[in-house]
Amino acid sequence: MLKINHNTIFYIACPANFATGGPEDLHQLADELRNLGHKAYMYYYNYKKSKGHPVHKEYVHFNIPYVTKVENDENNVLILPETSTVMLWKKKYSKMQHVVWWLSVTNFFIVLSTIKKKKLFFWKKIFKKNQIPTVENINKTRAFHLAHSYFSLDFLRNNQMNILGQIQDYMDDMFYTNENLFEQKEKIVTYNGVKNGEFLEKIKAKTPDVNWLPMQNMTLKEVADCMKKAMVYIDFGYHPGKEKMPREACLLDCCMIVGKDGSAKYKEDMPILDEYHFEKNEKYIPEIINKIYDCLENYETKIKDFKTYKEFLLKEKETFKADVKQVFSINESL
Repeated sequence: MLKINHNTIFYIACPANFATGGPEDLHQLADELRNLGHKAYMYYYNYKKSKGHPVHKEYVHFNIPYVTKVENDENNVLILPETSTVMLWKKKYSKMQHVVWWLSVTNFFIVLSTIKKKKLFFWKKIFKKNQIPTVENINKTRAFHLAHSYFSLDFLRNNQMNILGQIQDYMDDMFYTNENLFEQKEKIVTYNGVKNGEFLEKIKAKTPDVNWLPMQNMTLKEVADCMKKAMVYIDFGYHPGKEKMPREACLLDCCMIVGKDGSAKYKEDMPILDEYHFEKNEKYIPEIINKIYDCLENYETKIKDFKTYKEFLLKEKETFKADVKQVFSINESL
């Protein structure tokens, strides 16, 4: 159990001036810790003044103070994303309590593979054999672990890690709207233009009459505006964790057609009906195409199938606040 008192300082490790799902979650966590009265700071561990301001413009509104150095004290807590577990062995964090937040499982193994390759060359002097962040080596540390998705919770359980609890994230306020989106909807199918690959291209090639609209190099507002117009959101990406885009799409009343890679294979993370949930296999392409047309032609009926999921998503921020409070409550008497 973490030992948290009124003097505890939380440092949330995050890459500087970088915007994607993970950094957004880390800023949300720091924000809520401060709302609870804790001393919490963003710790931009790779910040160089020559590269400009460390806070990305998407996260300025959180107004969280940041540091580039930490106070290495046993009362303090260093919270790391799973892609930064190499920090568990660094001397400058040696006295601190460590918490790894598993925002992704897939990305952990991608980073681990990169580290192993680099070690063969110029990182030999940096890493000792027992400091490569394999699951086995991480389990030998005194780190605590937080799940994000059910995917990550299942992974932590299977590897018998020291689990503190589960904290999921929530969507930006612009995705919670009282607008009448039905009046804005057009026969558009939208998708993540970065994370979908060859499989979706095969579907697109067989549906030239469908108005496909990729989301790529967009601001959050542009993503939201796109989803407000689209009737269908389709996603056959690899889902390294509980992805934001599908949840954003559901909140903005898009019918969803989703694959089963990574986190998306778990109904706990992707609780949609089976008729919208497909294995990424070419034999299912005709069925997927039929479902796309079904959603476009019968949108007002089919969107009702996502009502329960949307109601769950509308409570995510409330759930997040409760979970943060439970996991990081002060236990000064210990």
